[in-house]
Amino acid sequence: MNKTPCSQQNADTPDTLSSPDRREALRASSALLLCAGFGIGKSALADTGPHSRPKVGDQLVRSDANGQPVPLRGAEILPDAKPLQAFPLEPASGEVRNGSRLNKVILVRVAPADLTDETRPYAAAGVLAYSAVCTHQGCEVSEWVAKDKTLMCYCHFSKFSPGRAGEVVAGPAPRTLPLLPLKEEDGVLVVAGPFTSNPGVSKSA
Repeated sequence: MNKTPCSQQNADTPDTLSSPDRREALRASSALLLCAGFGIGKSALADTGPHSRPKVGDQLVRSDANGQPVPLRGAEILPDAKPLQAFPLEPASGEVRNGSRLNKVILVRVAPADLTDETRPYAAAGVLAYSAVCTHQGCEVSEWVAKDKTLMCYCHFSKFSPGRAGEVVAGPAPRTLPLLPLKEEDGVLVVAGPFTSNPGVSKSA
């Protein structure tokens, strides 16, 4: 069997190509490297930026804040009041994670006696952060019903009990409202863990 020497097999490398062919080969190589680099960058960037999910250590800021966002303090969340809407903020960069509505939370204060043992570890001095996106059809949960101490979505009137870990107590919502664990650091509300479940509407199997 005749074997072609390796030197002949690889004779047309960029170093031995004529000038136009060499430029074309270099362009192709550069394109491949760029694509590879983009893949790595895309993977790295998926965990950062305004679309990334809340992370431990993030602070919370008002979703309607103008100008420089100011971290929210637990004392600002009043009992029996309309929920305050907020987004996470990465303290080091000052970037607000508001690129996805799935990052929006609503903050409510619940009396200690109204917190179940399951719910209490997620609260910061009685303040709880729930996803602002209804688990039914993705409308916004924005109302507080003082009469029965529930959070409500106006689209189809699903109600959730904040003291019972977001349990559905009325309406068509198929699952509990996800909780974002909180803690207080020098009075500031800080994210203590990931959402208890994926926020938003679950895809059917």
